[in-house]
Parts: sequence; C-alpha cells; structure tokens
Amino acid sequence: MIEQTVIAWDGSDAARRASTWAASRAAATSDALRVVQVVDRSSADDGESLERAVASTEDEASRLRVLHPELLVRADVVIGDRYTELRGFSDDTRLVALGTDEHGSPTRSSGWSLGSRLAAASSGPVAVIPELAETGRHGVVVGVDGTTDHAALSFAAREAIARQEPLHLVHAWHRPTTTGVHALNPTLVDWIRETHSETLARTTASLVEAFPEVSVQQHLTESHPAGALHAFAASASAIVVGTRGYGPIRRFMLGSTSHTLLLYIDAPTIVVPSAPQGPSGATDPLLA
Repeated sequence: MIEQTVIAWDGSDAARRASTWAASRAAATSDALRVVQVVDRSSADDGESLERAVASTEDEASRLRVLHPELLVRADVVIGDRYTELRGFSDDTRLVALGTDEHGSPTRSSGWSLGSRLAAASSGPVAVIPELAETGRHGVVVGVDGTTDHAALSFAAREAIARQEPLHLVHAWHRPTTTGVHALNPTLVDWIRETHSETLARTTASLVEAFPEVSVQQHLTESHPAGALHAFAASASAIVVGTRGYGPIRRFMLGSTSHTLLLYIDAPTIVVPSAPQGPSGATDPLLA
C-alpha cells in the first residue's frame, strides 16, 4: 500500500510537471509528499550551489502546501548519485515520481532514460510524467496478459477507486504467424479469440471480487500489448503496467511492453514491479 510519493526534484520544467501531477494524485489518495533533490558531490562542495538546491526544494514544497494544505509535504536534499539515491527511496510503501522531456522516435532506439532505469531496478512503483495536456483525461488503464502480476492490477484498482474513475482492463492478443500460402483455419482463430476472452473475464471477476467498489471496463483487442495500451494514451489519467525481473536482470532491463510505453511515452505511466514471493514461492493473488 502506497503511503508516500517521492518527487524527484531538480528545478526543471519536467520536475515541476511531475510534482504537480503527484500533488494532484495525492489529493485523491491522501499520500504524503516528499520533495527530494539529489545533489552530486562536486556541487555539494560548492556552498552556494548547495544553498540554491535547498532553497529550490523548500520553495517547491511550499508551493505544494499552498496548493494542497490538507497534505503532509516535506523537503529533503541529499548528496550522491541521482539514480542511486532515488532508487534507495523506492519500496512497496512509496511511489517515486519524476518528469521527462523525452519522447521516442524512430531514430532514438535506446530509450535508456532515468525513468527507464529506475522503473527497471526499483522495488516500488515508479511514475514517469511526460509533457502533455492533462485536460479531459479520465480513467486508469492496466494491461492484462494472462499471467499479469497481481501487484499491478491491485495498484491500478486502488488508483481508480481513489480517483473515482473507471478502471480499463486491456487484454491484447494476435494471431499466430503462418508461412506459405495457407491461411489459418477460421475455427482455430475463433478458438484463440475465445480463449483470450475467457482469460480477460476470469481476471476481471477476480479483480471485482477483491475490489467490489471498482468500476471495470473490459477491452479485448487484436494487437500487440504495448500498442493496445498506447491507444489509451491520449485520454487516460494514468497507464499502469507491471514488470517482472529475474534476479540481477531487473537492474538492466524492463519487459518489452514497459520499455516500449516509456520509450514512446505520452501519458502518465506507472511501472509496478512484481509482487514479492511468499514462503512457498507463489505470488499472493491480488495483494491486500
């Protein structure tokens, strides 16, 4: 359960957008806010630079207190590497929010931004906020893949309930590729489509049982997962996607869907890591 949102602050316009988004979200979820600026050691040796960082961070915290006097807001300046320090704030009770000015393009293939790195390595959810028009955005979107991490589903359900917005469950499927001149048997295609429909229905039923107050809308689409989720980018208040890492690999890579969404980001995107494993090695279904 998220109790605090950590805002990655550096005084930039991108950080201001993330801060405003995080405060607006916290007004619905009642999370505490923590404005954190990381100053590298070389700048910390310069007393004036450190003073400016402290003043900038306190000013932003003061702005948020004026906007949302009901929220608990604190400001911190820490010294060190930005990625390392922000990752250290991440756990299952904190959401780390940061802004980005980056947008994907055919000529930009790596997508290895600070947001991507944090999302791949953090132990708690990471929200990456691009430059976009917030007006008219409504609804929380989450992907369902048949083996969907319940941590992402639970997070998305709580987001929708707190915002009093619908939760869109999106499940994408695609036909097997064929070679030669033979087309797929239509009966087989119908069976595949029905199987995916049943997967979406089962996930929806489990989610509604765990969160009866959530308003769920189901979407079955013949597409790749990232494309199916991206179709909601222009209208969603948030897109939630789970990511599963395996040992040290999580430190370097996101899943293809998470990575693609962050590479071509044009909606607030929250990446939720896998739920911790219990003693038996099984993930708890729809974590409480």
